[in-house]
Amino acid sequence: MNRNQISAVFFGGAVGAVARWGALEILPFHTQWPWHILFINVLGSAALGGLVGYSIRTSQRIFFLAASTGFCGAFTTFSAYTVDIALFIRAGQFFNGFSYLITSTIGGLAAYKFSKQLAEAKGQHR
Repeated sequence: MNRNQISAVFFGGAVGAVARWGALEILPFHTQWPWHILFINVLGSAALGGLVGYSIRTSQRIFFLAASTGFCGAFTTFSAYTVDIALFIRAGQFFNGFSYLITSTIGGLAAYKFSKQLAEAKGQHR
């Protein structure tokens, strides 16, 4: 990696981290199930899918690094997701932990795939 690529990931990550913090401040968290983390991770997966679908037809590597590895990497939060699952297991709430794991995984993959296909299809119609 060169200096420009490192800078792109750094600045994208800074924006992504601030965006996640802002989203967590805005999103309500009044239930035992961590809907706010699920929402952020699914939204970040959708953004990444769109970026991957878009990047197939562009050569803007610096933008892709800033937006994908930087922004999406910092916006989504695998660590909070795993801590929430561990807390469910520790509390003996196995159904909540398992349902959260499955919903997060399938939701993230589905959002990624849908937005990637949408971006690719939109690019083919130009």
